[in-house]
Amino acid sequence: MAPRPPKSGAPPVQGEPASLADAEALRTLLESVTAPLFALDAQQRLFYANRALADLLGTTPEVLPGKTLAGLVELMGGALPHPAAYSERVAELLGKDEPQTEVVEYHTDRRLFFKEISQPVHRADGTRLGRVFIYLDITREKEIDQAKTEFISIASHELRTPMTSIKGSLDLLLGGFAGELAAETRELLVIAQSGCERLIRLINDILDLSKIEAGRMQLRLQPMSLFDSVQRSARTIKAYADGFQVKLAIDCPGPLPDVLGDRDRMDQVVTNLLGNAVKFSPAGETVTVSLRQVESALECRVIDKGPGIPPDQRERIFGKFQQIEGQSGKKGGTGLGLAIARALVQEHGGRIWVESEVGRGSQFAFRIPLPPEKS
Repeated sequence: MAPRPPKSGAPPVQGEPASLADAEALRTLLESVTAPLFALDAQQRLFYANRALADLLGTTPEVLPGKTLAGLVELMGGALPHPAAYSERVAELLGKDEPQTEVVEYHTDRRLFFKEISQPVHRADGTRLGRVFIYLDITREKEIDQAKTEFISIASHELRTPMTSIKGSLDLLLGGFAGELAAETRELLVIAQSGCERLIRLINDILDLSKIEAGRMQLRLQPMSLFDSVQRSARTIKAYADGFQVKLAIDCPGPLPDVLGDRDRMDQVVTNLLGNAVKFSPAGETVTVSLRQVESALECRVIDKGPGIPPDQRERIFGKFQQIEGQSGKKGGTGLGLAIARALVQEHGGRIWVESEVGRGSQFAFRIPLPPEKS
């Protein structure tokens, strides 16, 4: 006798249930999960959604199976700050074989944060069925982290004014304001000036990141050329790259449409990525910035031939004050450059990620969506 098909809407996770009793048991198990959960097939259609997801969306579980990804995003309404970027990212995940995590912001009557954990789902014969997504509420953790960030921001702000005054005084002394300096005195003042500049950079980075995380970063969005941004950033970082004996190259096949962005902040993203690539590149190598239009977005890739990043650290390195294990003593830095780059890209409705192979180098890539009339 041929096996009986599962009930309509039953989630065939890791192969279809052998009986209706098995299907009902699995359904009961999934309904007991208090976190929102859904599964999409390869055609971007929901084949399972639990009650927790329906409650979050303000609907009933029965209306969800069969809806497309676009329909699901439409149900979310204005709750997603950047629905197009969310749709693109989830659609891409359907073709991946490895688990992924992402933090998703969701606005209802308050600002919620979820840790999205997704994993591919396969039938018993090993063929891919789709992908399951579960959303763990981390709003409380985010609020605690934000309170900590606010404290650090206030402390940093109080430090910036006296540090700026100290740097100004050192600049005057080194400029000859108090007369000719003895060689030993000048050397000590140069060391103090360098340390002061590094501390000011750290303070500014902390203040930038705290503004973004608190939702107080005001972007001046206007049509802008990402190619021009890359050129400006390359000029900014050139002296730094020369110090490491690293060359810079730009690969852009032709004219590209403008994106809607904040010019200064987009320059900051590219400069941070370039600085990171230069810092970890061997002397004599070239860091290449590649620009392409990919569907309805512009993609920028910063390609280096550094030591590469192990798979278990590729997500973590976008966190605050993170270093790649085994490379912590490598050439300094505030440890905030990648965190700021990621936050600014997300503020523009884009996404950022890294592709890497240990011993072969890394590619840090980000996409910024094109305005509807340009895509």
